[in-house]
Amino acid sequence: MHDSALMHRPTTAVISSVLVLSLPFAGCKEPGFRESSSSSEIANPSPRPAQSTDVRVSTAPLAAVKPAEQRILLDAPALERLHDSARRRTAAWAFTAARCEEAVSAPRESGYQGFEWADLVASLALCWHATGDARYATSAIGYLGALLDDRFKIGDGQGGASVVTHDSGYGIRTFATYTALGYDWLRGAPGMSIALRARIIERLDQWLGWYADKGYLRDHPIANYYWGYLTALSFAGLAASGDTPLADGWLKLAEKEIDTRVVPAFNEKLQGGGWPEGWQYGEYTTMEVALVAEAFRTGAGMNLARELPWLGQVVKHHVHALLPDEQSVYDGGTWGEHPAKPSGLALAGVSVALDAAEPATAAEARWMVAHALPPLRREQAWVGLLADRTEPAGSDPRTAEPRSLHVSGQGLTFARSDWTRSAVWASFQAGPRLSEDHQDADQGHIEIWRGADGLLVDGGDSEGSATSNHNTLLIDDGGRHDNYSPNQGVWGLHVRTTRFQDDGAVVVAVGDIGEAYAPSCAPDGCKGRSVERLVRTFVYVRPSLLVIRDEILLDQGGYGAVWAAHVTTAPVVLGDLASAVVGGSRVDVRTIEPPGAEPLALHEPTPSGEGSHRLNHPWGPMWRIEVASPRGSREREFLHLITVDRADATPPLAHRIAGLGIHGTDGRFGGHRTLVLFADASDKEKTVTLGGRADLALVLGLEPGRRYDVLVDAEHACTVHLSPSSGASGVAATAGGLLRPDVASCGPS
Repeated sequence: MHDSALMHRPTTAVISSVLVLSLPFAGCKEPGFRESSSSSEIANPSPRPAQSTDVRVSTAPLAAVKPAEQRILLDAPALERLHDSARRRTAAWAFTAARCEEAVSAPRESGYQGFEWADLVASLALCWHATGDARYATSAIGYLGALLDDRFKIGDGQGGASVVTHDSGYGIRTFATYTALGYDWLRGAPGMSIALRARIIERLDQWLGWYADKGYLRDHPIANYYWGYLTALSFAGLAASGDTPLADGWLKLAEKEIDTRVVPAFNEKLQGGGWPEGWQYGEYTTMEVALVAEAFRTGAGMNLARELPWLGQVVKHHVHALLPDEQSVYDGGTWGEHPAKPSGLALAGVSVALDAAEPATAAEARWMVAHALPPLRREQAWVGLLADRTEPAGSDPRTAEPRSLHVSGQGLTFARSDWTRSAVWASFQAGPRLSEDHQDADQGHIEIWRGADGLLVDGGDSEGSATSNHNTLLIDDGGRHDNYSPNQGVWGLHVRTTRFQDDGAVVVAVGDIGEAYAPSCAPDGCKGRSVERLVRTFVYVRPSLLVIRDEILLDQGGYGAVWAAHVTTAPVVLGDLASAVVGGSRVDVRTIEPPGAEPLALHEPTPSGEGSHRLNHPWGPMWRIEVASPRGSREREFLHLITVDRADATPPLAHRIAGLGIHGTDGRFGGHRTLVLFADASDKEKTVTLGGRADLALVLGLEPGRRYDVLVDAEHACTVHLSPSSGASGVAATAGGLLRPDVASCGPS
């Protein structure tokens, strides 16, 4: 962004009229927020006159300009769409209109951190613009007054200058953002007097000044707190620029934040559309990002959406993160409800922001909101109204989508068997620490579902971010280096997914996750590590086979290393096999490595330390399947074969197979013999005898792009020889380090 953009902003409107009363609202629960206090309504609120204040806004008076020149989102096409939605009585209009009638009919309390009042200011303003009904404008001005001075109920006088300081400034996204939005959207409304406009500027100056100095995570663009502040700053600057030098300063600061923090962070760290805090927070935050981008287009002539490809990537993320039954979504990060519920909020906002920048992607977002996600019926119904369009929503974007997605910034992989509601769906997390809060200590975490049945799940509730609640490795060094042993720390900046591929039949992702266990001194350059290396390989063979390999190097052989996975029903353990039935499905987890290891089933919660980094805190009935490796060697390996099927199916048979420099699993799945083999890292020839033909043979652990000579000796029990090629001959390993020896010429096994 550039300062010259200030020249392109429209001027503000001259607004005169009398200040009307505010009305309170009933509490609600927003995604990502705690429950509100009592939601009892106030039957007959007493009128409260406008407060007289010494307004410290600037040395110049507020500018006098024409009415009805909204800068934030409501350009001429947007206003015409509002009128059209109201004329046609669309579903989006019906939801918003019901919200407006609710607000007009009886006063509402503020809800958690003012979310109800904020939502009603936006809803009522749009109802007024859509219909011209002065009732809506009058009520909106009333709730705007409550944002300025009150905290819980209209007239309580407990708000004002200090209201955003609670919860480290969380409420700036409501009190300040929607005060600024009201300043802009209620131009010309009955009661929007010059005195009220001045009081709004005074409050915004107090709130924004405090947050810029003391607000939580005010310099962390990958944080929902930051976006509450930046949305308020942007809306305030756009709404009042030209009215007061203060607003011109806010706008310049917002532009600087976007230029120097937001665009670099999003483009360098969030490639692929993820939100590491989890989408309970991400839905609202994405709406804020999207509406800030659109506000700069309508209010300043800047197409910020083109500078943030992340907005379009969020659409693909949501397509793949929606579980097959369309009733749940991937639940990484903080969630207060499990299974995690989908929302249309983020994609509704994205569709608004991308209409001008990426119309095809905007249409995909609208299709998902219209057909695959729940409508915005109450809270933020006004965002659904802004996204409402006359033209059809287009076609299902999933028809042309591959069946996997790697979200490279977050290090998150999604894969599924197909796009039906009974599909098998799996995920794998291996990426860096990106958020100060709400990002789980879950590197290496896997999940697998079949249709609506969660089989291996994230076991922790909103307080269960510790590694012990996830499906990964627990490393117990007795506290020698690791701060939260046996859990991961929060200093793993170098965790990453090093390989990813999907060839249609097999998905491979490799995660280097050892640094997830780094101690607190890691940012200062300390070298001591209890986990010197930990590589997890995720191999999904469609439709229902998942193979997980873990290679571990510890700095001392006496440490404990435990493989863990979570199920919501009591598992049955028989030898090396742990099985659980959930709904109409079953999951079978077979331990191949270490040889002879037998799983344990622990009913959670299990004893754990206090605090978010240690606490074992399940969201419902939960069992942890554990497999321990023998202590003694610094080098450890786990190899697990995981299958899903109907609840009444028989667990498939599988066993370990090994040769020279190569080993893995040999089993029959769906009547087909499948071998998943792993080569060691040496350049020496690898040899393995298969004993006969296989329907599918995979060799992993090879160097991507490197060529290998593969010889299949069908005459000698189907023996496979594999060695690095000395020239341009041979077969190149895929991006996932995978080769498929052709063993069709072998005899029966």
